Amino acid sequence: MSLKNLVDEVNHVDLLVLHPNRLSARRLADALGCRHGLDCPIPPPEGLIRFGAAKGVEGSRFTVNPRAAVIALRDPAALYRLHRLPYGARKGAGRTLTIHVVDGQVIALSSSNTFSRLERQKCMGMALRALYLAGADFGAVSLAVPVRGTPRVTKVTTAPLLTPELAAAYARAIIPLIERKRGGSERWEIAADPASATGEASVADVMLGADPEFMFKHSRSGKLVPANRFFQTDGPIGCDRRKAIAEIRPDPKTAARDLTQAIGALLAGAAAKVRKKPVRMLAGAMPLSQFPIGGHIHFGGLPLTFPILRALDNYLLIPLFLVERGDAAIRRRKYYGYIGDVRLKGPGRFEYRSPSSWLVSPAITLATLSLAKLIVEQVVLLPRNLFSDREAIEAFYAGDKEYFRRRVAGLRQDLESLPGYGAVAGDISPLWRMIDEGREWDDEADLRQVWRIET
Repeated sequence: MSLKNLVDEVNHVDLLVLHPNRLSARRLADALGCRHGLDCPIPPPEGLIRFGAAKGVEGSRFTVNPRAAVIALRDPAALYRLHRLPYGARKGAGRTLTIHVVDGQVIALSSSNTFSRLERQKCMGMALRALYLAGADFGAVSLAVPVRGTPRVTKVTTAPLLTPELAAAYARAIIPLIERKRGGSERWEIAADPASATGEASVADVMLGADPEFMFKHSRSGKLVPANRFFQTDGPIGCDRRKAIAEIRPDPKTAARDLTQAIGALLAGAAAKVRKKPVRMLAGAMPLSQFPIGGHIHFGGLPLTFPILRALDNYLLIPLFLVERGDAAIRRRKYYGYIGDVRLKGPGRFEYRSPSSWLVSPAITLATLSLAKLIVEQVVLLPRNLFSDREAIEAFYAGDKEYFRRRVAGLRQDLESLPGYGAVAGDISPLWRMIDEGREWDDEADLRQVWRIET
């Protein structure tokens, strides 16, 4: 759909770009075909787009870049320290990259340097997370990218410098966001070219995939047995870049049950490879020290939005937090498993990386995947955000399960009231039962036993 046609769709909206006298903001307003101003009128407009640190009230119906995000970004160092996101410039960082983001979608990258595909993916994930954690809807994130080591966020702004062309790209991505905030469709497809936004993605088209990790532990010594002794790096059963951790990579499915069955079949194949070897197959959060592992979940057929990420953090990550082994999970979150950990994998595809490896049992695997698909399908009906409270963030990283046990009932009630929940209620119930009973999964359980794989 052309930008003109998209603009025509929001022409009936009373929309204002509020800004502190910025040329870029005027360019964005021109691209959107709406007015702009330095002051917010009283009464406020139906929709308000806050560009930078513009003061004023919120829109009467919706705001893009709410005041809370501006306030959070007044002290970015404190915000990102709380969330364990590397922030701040360091000497010798070398390469730099600026990433422009609107509602979970990268619309442009700017750099005079070259980067590998993996480096770009990592940087895009960090940029998305930086804006998401602040509660912003759009902005630009600058990163320093060393040749070795972890990229660092150096600047986050909700007042990006916009050429007319870049302003048009922002407008194309902001218009679907406006429609969603006004109560329209949650699912707008952003095509491979971020300059083209098309119609709605069908829930039936949502694909579910995963690459959960597990490890081999020597039965007698208790030491790590590297996965590359048994598997190649690539393939449906492989190992990660460090060669130590094994991964299951089933083909994507539309149904959680089908994906769970495919995972079980691949685990049986992995078990056959180590038959008669003195090893145990373990999953969870951190079955061996210094080796945190994850249960990455892939979604295809719909674009990532910040509300989708927020819903996964609240309605999936928190229930899993309550059943994972607490001490191991705390150690894991020193390295991985942060709130809002996500990577874009291509047009309409993304990977949610926050959970620990839920391979611990077929029941938990099925519950996790069923819940994940339900959440992304019904995200418009899942508005709760416990992590808007600093106390909740601190409790999460401290492993304070009691804090969330007192609050999980509201999340569960929201989920159980969803259309379609009844169809998967039985598949999800083992997770609720563990939460009700205060039980944790067993990181030491051999996967061959819990998955009933013949050895």
